[in-house]
Amino acid sequence: MTTVLVLSNGHGEDVIGAMIAQELRALRPSLDVVGFPLVGLGKPYRDARIRIVGIQKSMPSGGFAKHGARLLLRDIRAGLIGLTVGQIRHLRACAPSVRLAVCVGDAYPLLLAGLFVRRPILCLSTAKSEYIHGHYGIETWLMRKLAGLVLARDEKTAAALAAVGVRAGFAGNVMMDGFSITGENFGLTLEKKVVGILPGSRQEAYRNMAEVLEIVRRLADATGNGLDFVAGLAPSLNRRLLAQAVERAGWRYAPGGADDFESGIVGRLYPDGRNEPCVILTQGRFGDVLNVSNIIIGLSGTGNEQAAGLGRPVVAFPTGGPQFNERFARAQKRLLGDALALVEEGGAEAVAREVLSILGDSARIAKMRRAGHERMGEQGAATRTAKIIVNYLDTGRWEGCGLERS
Repeated sequence: MTTVLVLSNGHGEDVIGAMIAQELRALRPSLDVVGFPLVGLGKPYRDARIRIVGIQKSMPSGGFAKHGARLLLRDIRAGLIGLTVGQIRHLRACAPSVRLAVCVGDAYPLLLAGLFVRRPILCLSTAKSEYIHGHYGIETWLMRKLAGLVLARDEKTAAALAAVGVRAGFAGNVMMDGFSITGENFGLTLEKKVVGILPGSRQEAYRNMAEVLEIVRRLADATGNGLDFVAGLAPSLNRRLLAQAVERAGWRYAPGGADDFESGIVGRLYPDGRNEPCVILTQGRFGDVLNVSNIIIGLSGTGNEQAAGLGRPVVAFPTGGPQFNERFARAQKRLLGDALALVEEGGAEAVAREVLSILGDSARIAKMRRAGHERMGEQGAATRTAKIIVNYLDTGRWEGCGLERS
């Protein structure tokens, strides 16, 4: 049986890897497609019923060790070195059965596959973009030496890689396939404009949500409760911890009722002593949150990019991190360009003013929508990528992504 090994190093990368694995199984059921998550426990693979190999362990940094020495030291104390050695051992053990390695993320999974699997490699370079900062020389050298084909996250980056001798192409951004829209409107009449809220998927999301609620309060006061609010909570977030965080911010959490279950509503937030404004909390309906929203207040990595790609204006502000800190927020601004409005000063009042300014400016909304489509591309990239892989397994040629060279 032909085995395709999908290596990924991060939650977002696991999501992309799992989507490609699903598409591969749909196109070629006889393929043995396995996931090897290098960071975290690989929940997206498990959710997609993709078999996981290797060893996995959660680290304190949540996959952000490269963002600071302190985070790296915490991971080392928690067993990072032993984990890495064990993962290398597993890669060597499974290498004889592998026909193709698909590496999702930065140069790290590419390096591991090149050194210890030694099979043809398709690299999905999701971590770098020319809009932020192009690839370093050592990264392009590794790509030239180790990768049969590199699929970049946007056309500009694919062209830059091809210009320095990397066999590179663009098949779309798989992140745009990471959600579905069912048409659920969460009981909203849509007579009011809807502000969507994406607090993030990591531990900081609880604190982020408390900060966003102050913005909600100001927006409600400024509009006479003329807006609706709906939040998309990541599946990883614990509602009990969220309730504790918002209580400290002067809000109360009301669990969803029996009638809410099918809509994906898990609860509502209200200011203490008042019934307005109300923030509807959802889980598992991310695409529908984007669909009903006129604008997004986003403190998410992948979520903000998906919202922009769907044409929703995104307003963001730096937090205390470790993910959505000043450095990350500015990088995302460079990536998304005019699709994202970054408010770096002025606190909740400034963010609320920016949200209202955008909602009242149809020309700016159109400009932000165009920028999001340009930077993120159309949906369908997972299927296109899977077809490229199947074609390679059948013919030994990399075809179907426009910029690749034979």
